[in-house]
Amino acid sequence: MLAIETSGPLGSVALLEAGRVLAEQSLELGKKHAQSLIPTIQSVLAQGGKQARDVRLVAVSIGPGSYTGLRVGVTCAKTLAYAVNCPLVAVDTLLAIACNSPSKVSTVDVVADAQRGDVFVGHYARIATGLWIRSGEIRAVKAEDWAGELSDKHTVTGPGLEKYGGLAEGKCRKLPPQAWTPHATWVAMLGIGLLAEGQTADPREIEPHYLRRSSAEVQWERLHPGK
Repeated sequence: MLAIETSGPLGSVALLEAGRVLAEQSLELGKKHAQSLIPTIQSVLAQGGKQARDVRLVAVSIGPGSYTGLRVGVTCAKTLAYAVNCPLVAVDTLLAIACNSPSKVSTVDVVADAQRGDVFVGHYARIATGLWIRSGEIRAVKAEDWAGELSDKHTVTGPGLEKYGGLAEGKCRKLPPQAWTPHATWVAMLGIGLLAEGQTADPREIEPHYLRRSSAEVQWERLHPGK
């Protein structure tokens, strides 16, 4: 199976077979997302001794995260799954981040920058099997309001801490920066679970989980009311 993670500035691609990682590579996602993603996929397949036609499952991180990164990653995953006629599964990006948590952590709040002073917050819990599940819906709240909810009972992680971590200082436990980034390997592992549960996505209908409109869309609507 092939997994794609492009929700932030540092993406990754992983190739697994029977639950074993054959290859994984990171990629920096700049202005030329597609140009860097496709060669990375080709490189990972070659490193694992596979070709595109050998892929039996595609898993993709669908957000929340970077608008451009998610769009490129999801489009690439849809195209590949359709081309090789294999199942496609959509993975919650914040859940993939929660999976980075140390074994002693049983609950964690994953935070991502939602722009305009807001953060996306998802609450996740580790169940008896060791797997993580989301509790409730992902929220978009003011960063200051989120910080006001924190106590010493909370553990927080996620890329939103890079910008707003100072608001949580001294209020709760913060996981180290290396735990803030989602990895394609976890996207793959979660994707295997989704496939086992029959939760596949239609390549013709799957869309990134933006949760809100981009700044460009808001600006366009402001300039073109009623359209």
